[in-house]
Amino acid sequence: MVRDSDSLPFPPAYYALAVNGAKGGATKYLTLQFLNYARWTAQEHSVGLLPAVRIMFQRNMRGVDGAFRPLGFLSMWRPSVTLWNEAVHWGMKVTLTVGLYEQLRADLGRHGGLLVGVALNTGAEVIVTGPTERFGAHMAMTKTTSYWRSYEMTRLHRPNSALALWNGGGGLFVRNFSWNYTFFEWKRAMHNALDQPGYGPAWLEPHFQWLRRMEPKDAANILTFEAANLATYLTFFNMAGDNIKTKMTVDPDKFRTVRYTVAYIYREHGLLGFARGGLFKGLYLVAGATVAIGIQERLTTVMAKLLE
Repeated sequence: MVRDSDSLPFPPAYYALAVNGAKGGATKYLTLQFLNYARWTAQEHSVGLLPAVRIMFQRNMRGVDGAFRPLGFLSMWRPSVTLWNEAVHWGMKVTLTVGLYEQLRADLGRHGGLLVGVALNTGAEVIVTGPTERFGAHMAMTKTTSYWRSYEMTRLHRPNSALALWNGGGGLFVRNFSWNYTFFEWKRAMHNALDQPGYGPAWLEPHFQWLRRMEPKDAANILTFEAANLATYLTFFNMAGDNIKTKMTVDPDKFRTVRYTVAYIYREHGLLGFARGGLFKGLYLVAGATVAIGIQERLTTVMAKLLE
């Protein structure tokens, strides 16, 4: 069956997409969480690669007596709530976006429908995973082991429980929305270029000819990797929103509002401050999206065929 060029390149098998997306998100956490930890560290301190690595080493692999603790590396996978966060997040992302877009595109068009669908999906992501995102970053960076204590530390500086639990939610929405929309637009465009010779620029046609000689699942993985690169590195707001979210999450006393956090980052670090942690985030997000969505695509295709 030929895919409609306006549709997103995922089968509308929503249960399979959700289950397999969750599996992909969990795999991303288990294999790449150390990069996520590095990203939080760089953003918390607004530092580059080497200072972030130094802080990570001192925080996790040196004991209070200064002794080297090689197994301290494993503490970067704490707290385990981040596993839940990644599984739910990636279980929702493609599933909801595809479902919402299919309902909206007839009235709003291919770009408008996707824009609104991604906005609604991103809002749902923030509602569902905002608290787990906050717990994960805050507890990892402050070495807090109690979820209740982590909540209390933030609640002291927020006027109500909702703002404490969803602390940094505004930055999280900006981060997720900008990445999601850019990723799905590029993913669809590149699959169209793969399916239809001559659709893309002529100078890219040799690349798509090479992809056409591959198994479809392998070509899809490469296009996911390429779309994730473009979504990660061509969206300033993706990096900026992530920095704002992390600072508000880790230090809720100092960074109480989005407005203050934006002004502080710009005053102290300039525009570069909004891109701190970009190397780690890029590695984590590009590799993670390729793993998570790659697993989701492959397993969902298999399940869809079995159900035919």
